Amino acid sequence: MAYVMALQQNWPTDELKFQVNNDIRGLIDSVNDGTTSAFMWEWFTTKPFADAGECRFIGQVPTPWPSWLIAAHPTRAAPDAVRAFLAGLSRHVHAFASQEARAGPSVRFVVEKFGYAEADVKEWLDAVEYPEDCAEVSWKVITDTLHVLQQAGAVAPSEGDIKREQFLNMDVVTLVEA
Repeated sequence: MAYVMALQQNWPTDELKFQVNNDIRGLIDSVNDGTTSAFMWEWFTTKPFADAGECRFIGQVPTPWPSWLIAAHPTRAAPDAVRAFLAGLSRHVHAFASQEARAGPSVRFVVEKFGYAEADVKEWLDAVEYPEDCAEVSWKVITDTLHVLQQAGAVAPSEGDIKREQFLNMDVVTLVEA
């Protein structure tokens, strides 16, 4: 996300340096002891630490891709297994994100499992958009994501046009126009 922010702000990316701090606790500790200047983490999972005064919120960087966008290696994940995973994920996401679940069970689950304030959980659930089908993917999302990852140096630029079959297994996903 630091690359995404740098690209959004038109900052040079060739001298960005990163330190691995393992988890939210490592990030908070490293910012407070001065070994890290800042960290990027999802707002609602960071909010309890900010509320407790352990860190502070200084801004946000929206991702250029949606939540629940799944990548699988073509030779390490069998198409049937990925299809089954996406179908199961879609069922669980739909159940979690339904209006009925957002009115009670999903809120209670997050409050009890993670200890977040109920008001924060409700605000988070109201703000997050969930896909109807995790096996549907927009070609624009793929090309926009690849563009950012290429600029960040995470993936090599393709020679010529980006070929769909390089990035999508059409036996697994359904391509939708966005």
